[in-house]
Amino acid sequence: MHPGSFFDRIVVWSFNRPLRAPAQYLLAAVAIIGVGVARILFVPDTLPWLPFIPATIATALILGKCPGLFAAILSATTGIVSLGSVTDSTWVPRQQWVAASLFLVVMIGLVMLTAELRDSLRRGHRLNEELVERERQTVERESFLSGVLASSTDCITVLDPDGCLTFMSQGGQRVMEVSDFNAIAGCRWTDFWHDADNADAVAAIEAARRGETRSFIGRSGTRKGTMRWWHVAVSPIPGPNGLPDRILAVSRDITDARESEEERDRFVRLAENSPDFVGMAHLDGSVFYINDAGRRLVGLEDADITRLAISDLVPPDQVETVTSEALPAVACDGHWAGELCFRHFETGELIPVLYSVFPLLGAKGELSGYGTVTHDYRQMKRNENDLRFLNGELAHRLKNVLAVVQSIAQQTLRNSPDTAVASARLGARLVALGSATDVLTSASWRSADLRELATRALAPHGAIGERILIDGPPVMLKPEVTVAFALALHELATNAVKYGALSNGEGTVTLSWKVDGAGSDAGFDLVWREQGGPPVSLPERKGFGSVLIERSLRSYFRGKAATDFRPDGLVFELQARLGDAAIVTGD
Repeated sequence: MHPGSFFDRIVVWSFNRPLRAPAQYLLAAVAIIGVGVARILFVPDTLPWLPFIPATIATALILGKCPGLFAAILSATTGIVSLGSVTDSTWVPRQQWVAASLFLVVMIGLVMLTAELRDSLRRGHRLNEELVERERQTVERESFLSGVLASSTDCITVLDPDGCLTFMSQGGQRVMEVSDFNAIAGCRWTDFWHDADNADAVAAIEAARRGETRSFIGRSGTRKGTMRWWHVAVSPIPGPNGLPDRILAVSRDITDARESEEERDRFVRLAENSPDFVGMAHLDGSVFYINDAGRRLVGLEDADITRLAISDLVPPDQVETVTSEALPAVACDGHWAGELCFRHFETGELIPVLYSVFPLLGAKGELSGYGTVTHDYRQMKRNENDLRFLNGELAHRLKNVLAVVQSIAQQTLRNSPDTAVASARLGARLVALGSATDVLTSASWRSADLRELATRALAPHGAIGERILIDGPPVMLKPEVTVAFALALHELATNAVKYGALSNGEGTVTLSWKVDGAGSDAGFDLVWREQGGPPVSLPERKGFGSVLIERSLRSYFRGKAATDFRPDGLVFELQARLGDAAIVTGD
């Protein structure tokens, strides 16, 4: 209510600042008595009640019904008092009493009407103030909403029932890179989405038409073609009848979050598929992540790892290395790597590992934890041990081979009539020695198959299976026996080619062996038998070859080795304990 006159302002003032009851009655009395005095001074007796009418109505309008009724009664009393005379037996003429009574009745009615008018004015004033307040709140709300829409980074759009654009917020125009909304106003909103995203957008519009709310995540380009990921919420806007009248679509740019999520998913896949131990821990050392390979490595497949600390993964004697060396180095240098041991939580096995630890950084680049990619070093350690063993074995075998070569050279030169013969014999024997070492090398100097060794040693002297027959069960010779056996076979074959069964076109040689019993104590019998060659006679003296055959094999096999020069063909027999000549499995 905006009063336009002085009287209106007084009435409004009485509404806003009501007086207490005594003050109201006192003010009414003063006003009426003042009017009575003025009536005596200025108004003739012919109009005694006229001045009291506006005063009473004004009192009722300003102070209310009760003070107004009080003013009406006081006005009638004041009028009677001002008209009366002590000379009149009834104070005033009879007609004045009638007039006073009529005046009082009329004034009471006017006061009641005025009081109702005052109440109406008060209600109107209150309603006006409420309307003004609502208008102010509406303006503030509209201003606030306009500010929100303008500053929001979401794309807020309003669509008509057909799904066409009718409004887009200023923030939405910025994020969608729209310079002029009029250029896209009226366009179908679903046309901004493609493929599966278009189907989701169409389904969301159909749901909004039915009064439902729908959301989806899709990829769409801005006005300038920049592709972005959006989280979209589509909901109906009810009309006056409560039915969907328009459609609200709010699209939030989640490109950064989506890319971060994809990076996180790639990391999770990488960590989970890694064969290495991948783990993460808080700054206090408490573990919060170990991948599946890491859990298997330390025996924690189904365990609750949140109760573990980094120090629990290593044996007690290496805890100091982790806490005082590795972790401080990460905080200072950004990385630490070294060889440690992890302990298996079920078996207690110490697992050699290459422990590499690095910092985990927070959103502001601060150190927030520790990460590790730890490699299982057990196979590498085994390979190192195997290599060390092989190097030792190789050195030992090489010394033995050199000793054999030295012995062969000395005996060959000592028993040869000239250098040409010595050179030929020495070369042939070294070739035989090379065949033996080839067989050993293929088995990493651990063992040699007797059949393979015999085939390689005898093949240069005759056709295997025709002139030279080999028969016997599988036997794996020890490395130290293999060299001596190869040289013995070479000497036997050389003598057979020169003097025995292989010196003509008809003779044959049979190399056979058998095993009697089981285990290391089983008997091993080997026979070299020549047939179909020239008659054999006992030599006047044994040469180096015969000595090599008997002594070396007897020494290595720790059994009986003898050569029998039978007339129909030479026979060499070896009888030994299998465990002294061969590697026995399962013993």
